Parts: sequence; structure tokens; C-alpha cells
Amino acid sequence: MKRCILMNINDDGATALENINSGDTVNIFDNNNLFISSITAKENIPFGNKISLNNKEIGEIIYKYGEPIGIVTRPIKIGTLIHVHNVKSLSVDIPENIKVEIIRQMGIKVNE
Repeated sequence: MKRCILMNINDDGATALENINSGDTVNIFDNNNLFISSITAKENIPFGNKISLNNKEIGEIIYKYGEPIGIVTRPIKIGTLIHVHNVKSLSVDIPENIKVEIIRQMGIKVNE
């Protein structure tokens, strides 16, 4: 089973502590290494990236470290990757061409 860490109970995503493949069972631990829950990855989540712990709709706020960090731009489902393809940062205006390159290099599949 794969492992992720949830830094704050209010966070929408947990950080992958290793590469996660679609279909993997993912165990979520808190920052004291206590088991919280398990979910199934719905897509690949690279090491260091966030896996969604709940469903989010367009316009909802994403929380990281207990703080609002972005606005959902595409629906996010439990077990999927949270990244620039589905969240707009509240603090950094990432140019579209940079987002496209990040998405390309990471091999993120974007469903239109």
C-alpha cells in the first residue's frame, strides 16, 4: 500500500510520499504518523504531489496546510491529482504557457 501525509485536518489533499499509480490503495497518515484512512487512487499521483481527499466543484476553495491556496477550475474527484490543471493559485498568477508545459512534462491527462 502507498502512503500519503495529511499536514492539516482541513486540507483537501494529502502529499504522496512515493509515486502512486491509478488503482493503488493509499493510506493517509497525519503529521504524527497516525493512520487516518485509506482511499483508492483514480489516477497516477507523482511523489510530492497532492491526492484529493474529497470531491470539489468549480469555484470551491482548495486548502493546503490549513490555509486557502487556490480556486478549483475543473471538478476534482476523490483520489485524483490536485495541480495547476484543476486549481488556480490565489497567490501566483501562473502564465497559461507555463501551465501547459507543466501539464505536458508531468503527463497529466486533462479531460475537457
